[in-house]
Amino acid sequence: MENLQNREIYGPHLAIDIEKLGSIGTDIANRWLLGWPNAVKNLLDIGTYLDILTAQVDHEKTVLSNESGLRHLSPREILSVYEIREAPPC
Repeated sequence: MENLQNREIYGPHLAIDIEKLGSIGTDIANRWLLGWPNAVKNLLDIGTYLDILTAQVDHEKTVLSNESGLRHLSPREILSVYEIREAPPC
């Protein structure tokens, strides 16, 4: 499992909650923070980050688990086929 990047941004409790979402949660959190740091900061400031991250994790897991016909593609490619947004909502 990839380590959560810049844990200090989330604070100790939220960082642990993110890691409890598993590797996909950590991957999404890292992707969001590296690609859209201002959006992440905004979600943290308004207190909706964990709820939105959890919804994204659930959505991506559902898409990946239900798509057996595209197993020759990487998970990221499968998400692209289904036009799953990589960025956090702004």
